[in-house]
Amino acid sequence: MATAGKACLNQPGRRLVSPDMKHPTLECDKEGDDPVNKAATAALAMLALYSLSTSTHAAKFDFLGTWTVTTSEPAPWADAKEKPVASDLKALIGHSVSFQADRIDAPTPLKCRKPRYEIKQYTPDMLFQGSLTDPKPQAAALGFAGNTIPTVETGCEGAFDFHFLNADNAMFGLNNRIYRIQRSKP
Repeated sequence: MATAGKACLNQPGRRLVSPDMKHPTLECDKEGDDPVNKAATAALAMLALYSLSTSTHAAKFDFLGTWTVTTSEPAPWADAKEKPVASDLKALIGHSVSFQADRIDAPTPLKCRKPRYEIKQYTPDMLFQGSLTDPKPQAAALGFAGNTIPTVETGCEGAFDFHFLNADNAMFGLNNRIYRIQRSKP
């Protein structure tokens, strides 16, 4: 049974009706018949579930601990003739990067006193600050699988992001080079 007038302004299922199109009135159906209201409710529910699933995934991602810089290779976007910065290679290869809750103990330029870690899910086009020129194939060639890559944004000077291949291997970019780090085993 429909009701008319101002009493139904806040009820679901309301709609304007006008048999002669001269004097439209507001008519309300029984609760829950409004398809716009149903769609909005469904969209909000999906958004809430998505937020919960991404925050739960981020909370489970464990990157804290000690890692070792194992290798360096030219970045896919770099000029093949470009030589690596020798001081970077010497300072980083074979050295530890220790992610602590309140700091990153590592050689310069990775060392950071007060990181503001954020764990994000990047798509291939976002890796290495968007530098890949053909993101999907280049990401796959580097060893990344899937359409999302767990990434730790440090919030430190230099804006270093660490892109994770899996729980024990990650990469970061510096001076047109890709460096690989591996979790150190106790």
